[in-house]
Formats: sequence, structure tokens, C-alpha cells
Amino acid sequence: LGSRPSAGSPRLAELAPVRQVATLSKMRQTLLRTRLGLSLAASVVGAVQMAQPARSRSSSAVLPLASSMQSSQRATAVLVHGLDSSKETWSGVLADLAAAGYPAVAYDLRGHGESPLGDPDEFEPAALASDVLAAVRAAGIKRCVLVGHSMGGRVAMRAAAIEAESGGASVLRAVVVEDMDISPRTAPELSAEKRREVAAWGDGGEGAPGRRFASWGACREALLPWYDADEVRVDSWRNKRVRPHPDS
Repeated sequence: LGSRPSAGSPRLAELAPVRQVATLSKMRQTLLRTRLGLSLAASVVGAVQMAQPARSRSSSAVLPLASSMQSSQRATAVLVHGLDSSKETWSGVLADLAAAGYPAVAYDLRGHGESPLGDPDEFEPAALASDVLAAVRAAGIKRCVLVGHSMGGRVAMRAAAIEAESGGASVLRAVVVEDMDISPRTAPELSAEKRREVAAWGDGGEGAPGRRFASWGACREALLPWYDADEVRVDSWRNKRVRPHPDS
């Protein structure tokens, strides 16, 4: 190391460029490593940002997403039973609609099933129709197809008339009427004796008229005279139109 270079040895001036090139090569490698490290760091930061809740990131408007759910895109079938019936008459239809992916609901009209009667003097189609429309809106239903059977058909037609006359946004998309026409009818006049029989029918006890009976047999015997002693028809109502009371 301390000796002078011989005549056959390369001169220092000739070695200098080699060392400079080697030094530049190391500098490039260091620069590349630095850039690679910064790139990896940026990727990690980006991944962390993506994993953060959306509220912590500024973004454009929320986009609607496609969904496999179909029932929310379909109008709800609102099923209205007939006279002296209840929502239970629709149990088979409700099951079929649910299996087909259609949302549906059935209501007990006032004075039927588990719904209160209210003021007997107000028992008329307009009141029943208004009850149905109020129940539909209370359930948050935005679009519905109203299906009425027998007297329920009259209620459905009156509900459509109320919606049309209101002038506001209607929830009805269609009305289906089954087993009912549009002929006007008037209630028959009842004798005083018949009115007393109706008032006392199904006396719930304690002097309050109602539709409660001690047993199915007692209820059956009370129903038969009003339906021409049609035992097959009346017996078909057991656990459907006629059900055990939840309190007794």
C-alpha cells in the first residue's frame, strides 16, 4: 500500500473513474430503495385509509347499489275480508304470496276479528275504508294493491274513491274486487224483537253485548239459526272466523 505503482500497474487516474462509477451505482441503488420504500409506505397508508369508515373520507355522492331483494320493489297486497269474517280468511293467500316473494298484509275490519267495533252508528263503508287507509299508512306502506272480498270489495272501492277525492299522493296502485258488484243495496228493516236478538247475540256477560261464548258448542248453536242451519259452513269457521279468545 505504501509503495509506488510499478510501470505495469494501472495508474490511479485510470482507477478513479471506476470508483466514481461504482459510487454512482450505489447512489442509484439507494435512490431506488428509497423510492420503493416510499411507494410501499404509500400503499400501506392507502390501505389503511380504505379500511377507515366512510365518514372519515371525503367522497362524492353515494351511489345506489343493486340488490338481490325484490319484495321492496313490489307493491304490498292489502287484503280486506268480507262481512262477518276476519283476516284469518286470507291465511292461505298470505302464505302463497309470501312464497312467491310478494309482500302482503291482512287486517281485521272494525267490529270483526280482533278489531274493536267503535261507535255502532258509525259502522259504514266510508268509516271502514278510512280505517284501512289509515292502517296502511301507519304501517309505512308506500304502494299497495287493495284486494277486497265480498263486503271487503265494497270497502276497497270506497277506499279508492276516498283516495281519488283527496287530491293528494295516493298509496293505491290497483284495486281488486272479488265476489261483489256495484249494485246499490239498503239494509233490511228489523223488527223490534229481531233488534233485541241482535243486541243480545253473543252476550259477553255482565250485561255487555259481545261475541264471546263459553265454548265452541255454544257459539255453534248461536250461529246456526243465522245461517240457515248450514252445519258444514259454520263448522268450517272453527279456529278461523271463530277462535279461542286470548284472555280466556
